[in-house]
Amino acid sequence: MADVSPSQSSVSLGSVASLDKPLVQTGSGSLQMSITLAEPILFLQGFDRTEFNNHAPAMLRGSLVLVVTKATKIKSISLNFAGKGRTDWPEGIPPAKDEYFEEKEIIGHRWPFFDVSHATDEMPYGSDFMRDPRGSGLLPLPNNITEIRERERSSSIGRRSLSSSGRRSGSLSRDAADERDRSAAQQAAAKGYKVFAPGKYTYNFEFPISPSLPETIDCPLGSVKYELEATVDRAGAFKTKLVGRKEVILIRSPTDASLEVSEPIVVSRSWEDQLHYDIVVGGKAFPIGSVVPVAFKLTPLAKVRCHRIRILVTENTEYFCRNRKVHRIEPVRKFLLYEELANGSGNGSDNLLGDLDDGSEMAGPIEFEFNAKIPGCNASENENLRLHPDTTYPSVKVHHWIKVILRLSKTDDNDPSRRRHFEVSIDSPIHLLSCRCTQANTSVPAYDRAAGTTSSELPPCPCVASRDLAQVAEDLARPMHLLRKPSMNPPPFDADIPPPPAQTPPPGYDSVMEAEGSYFGAQDFEDEDDEDEDRDIPIRFSGFGGQNGSASSFSLDAPSN
Repeated sequence: MADVSPSQSSVSLGSVASLDKPLVQTGSGSLQMSITLAEPILFLQGFDRTEFNNHAPAMLRGSLVLVVTKATKIKSISLNFAGKGRTDWPEGIPPAKDEYFEEKEIIGHRWPFFDVSHATDEMPYGSDFMRDPRGSGLLPLPNNITEIRERERSSSIGRRSLSSSGRRSGSLSRDAADERDRSAAQQAAAKGYKVFAPGKYTYNFEFPISPSLPETIDCPLGSVKYELEATVDRAGAFKTKLVGRKEVILIRSPTDASLEVSEPIVVSRSWEDQLHYDIVVGGKAFPIGSVVPVAFKLTPLAKVRCHRIRILVTENTEYFCRNRKVHRIEPVRKFLLYEELANGSGNGSDNLLGDLDDGSEMAGPIEFEFNAKIPGCNASENENLRLHPDTTYPSVKVHHWIKVILRLSKTDDNDPSRRRHFEVSIDSPIHLLSCRCTQANTSVPAYDRAAGTTSSELPPCPCVASRDLAQVAEDLARPMHLLRKPSMNPPPFDADIPPPPAQTPPPGYDSVMEAEGSYFGAQDFEDEDDEDEDRDIPIRFSGFGGQNGSASSFSLDAPSN
């Protein structure tokens, strides 16, 4: 029997209160079943085991709702939560190569909400809610089952005075009702079913999910999927089981104390004594479909040319099976995020650093700032051309690198009329998160948010309803500020309002003391009445004097005015 406590009837689940579209129903519509979740998406924090141990689990909460419009004979009601991981091997798993996929069960849990063989008189339907016999809706199950029976009797018999004889008859009727419920439970167990009267039956459930579990994965040859499966076993020769499934989405996110979102990637190097470059990437973790701010500061040390700047993201995917004994590495996939060409820079030359050959340009640091857009999940209709977030599942490993490529050229030492071209590549690992892993979803909601505004349905993908790119870029911290500490390009002096000129020479001390309106001005003391002006002030000294240590004292009177 399911562990259903009476206190759960008073718990408000917010979004679970409203019934969503039926998940499954019978052909006649006499029985409808829905699964509503308090949170449509669950976020698991952390990327390694040390972070898993320091965080509380995510809570899977919701309700299984049955709407009965016609009396139905039901044997049992149960709900299963299962997570499975699968890897596909089109060429066959070595060495026999007679198996083409491997599937593992990650987690499983079952809630037996109702079973006719275990039905009791206190919980005849295994539900926290019962049908109102007056037909006015659904009423929560009170803590005391006697209140329900009193409510049923009052609705059928009506109001009457509570005399002593009436109280005695009421106690007899309660005993009779208890005996009737026991006999009904025994008869239902003997028949193998129980008749559910028309009404709405709600079964609440709750289950903790450890952060160490893998997140939901959907790769071309590997997947991890979690789902809830509700089963209603009906009695009858031609009555089939009513089965409904609902997917549960788990998303991996950084921890609250993680600095990956705000900590930048800083690279400062020199290339063959020709060019010194400083590159700053505005973070180490980004959701898919977001913008990656990148800042450059290029300082030429010789007559070098920079023809092109490219920013790419590479995706590496690996699959394992047979306890990681069989391994397959997929080809590296590259996605171009941004490209800056010298011809389109507007300086009239094929050098992003300016024309340094004729000596007219000053060889100083050149700064660039780009906002590279990561493709969203709706960027391509082909599933194989989409990015997948980083994974922590041992059988499916997906990780990403950000790559910056500088196309450079310098004069050939043997032939000055020719130039030699080079490509400088800078790589750094980054975490790509799910497009739904945004601050609006992972942060705690505001206190002033109206109750009931959340929905158990999955919200639309941010890639579909994304904001304007310029607005997104304004909300991000500019990594260029990190390159300008200390500033290499301060504003000119005429860019600000200068202070008023100082007086030369400075004013004298007497003029400041006697200035009109000053604190020490004479007018401040003209109207003061000094009551102690004509009083004698006695001044008394006492002490020890002389070599013999004798005490001596004397007094002086201040002269009178």
